[in-house]
Amino acid sequence: MSSNPSPEYIDPANVAMLREVLRTAGFRGVEAEAGSDAKHTAAVFLNSEFRNGNRTREALLRALERRGKGVAYDLRAGKLPKDRAIDRWQDEGGR
Repeated sequence: MSSNPSPEYIDPANVAMLREVLRTAGFRGVEAEAGSDAKHTAAVFLNSEFRNGNRTREALLRALERRGKGVAYDLRAGKLPKDRAIDRWQDEGGR
């Protein structure tokens, strides 16, 4: 058995930091505006970023900001472009 922790292990201090990043970005806490799907997606994304080497609060917030500005997925709204197109189609009389 090795005394070195696995690189996959996230210690409690890092879990607390990830939670704080999510709270700061609006994905955690009672004031969070994001829906549950968006919160889950943001948490999974942050976990992945952390495991890929983004280990500071600032780097993780920047990564979330870059992700939120992407065209493919709006984290806060929790909507995909296809959802927007379907909504527009229904608004215009589609069934």
